[in-house]
Amino acid sequence: MSVPRAAVARCATAGAACLLVFTGGGTARADDNGIADDSAQAIAQASRKAMAEVTSMRMVGKVTEASGTTVLDLRFDEQGDCVGTVTPPGGAGTAEIVKRGDDVWMKLDDALLKAQVPGPAADDAIALINGRYLHGTTASPLLRDFAQVCDLDFFKKEFSSKPPSEQLVKGPRTTVDGKPAITVTSRRADGATGTYQVSTEGEPYLLQVRGVESGRKVDASFSGFDEPVSAKPPAPADSVDLSELQ
Repeated sequence: MSVPRAAVARCATAGAACLLVFTGGGTARADDNGIADDSAQAIAQASRKAMAEVTSMRMVGKVTEASGTTVLDLRFDEQGDCVGTVTPPGGAGTAEIVKRGDDVWMKLDDALLKAQVPGPAADDAIALINGRYLHGTTASPLLRDFAQVCDLDFFKKEFSSKPPSEQLVKGPRTTVDGKPAITVTSRRADGATGTYQVSTEGEPYLLQVRGVESGRKVDASFSGFDEPVSAKPPAPADSVDLSELQ
């Protein structure tokens, strides 16, 4: 049989990562870090620095483009561990992800397998995989692209980059999931726009981003900064090596 396409959302997730770049590091100052009084550029710089130094975080987001909406809920750390779920466009099932260093496990539920494998072959795939995780490494062509997006270092590089020709404007104070924040909006020469909410207590972490770039819409929130990520690999009996399916 042919292997189901494990990287079910690689295009959308890669696009999300590219858009989730906040050009904008600061030191926590008691309950109020003081950045709300700074310029939009200073807020952006403070948040960029803070995000580049996180050791772990959670990202919950939606990426909407012509093919539909991809839903992501991922936790990752600087050791290369990652755990979470991805629901590809159409909402036909969900993929569970566990990444431990260079090893990746991905479990597609029956609905997603049927959506990914054409015709009668779907039933064969479901029977063969039998509810198990597909196991491979970050070098696997089927897992490589997703593994990159499930990698904190990848996001930290994106967060620390600074797109050219961007105009930043400071907006009002607000809250994100009950946490105080300051708003910064951006517009780039290429037409990309974004609205960012940066924490005004503790470290100036990016708490939320909403943006549009090249017809792709992103809505994502960030939390769980520097919290442990429990990426426990499934038992050997609960996974099947990709090489056995080829």
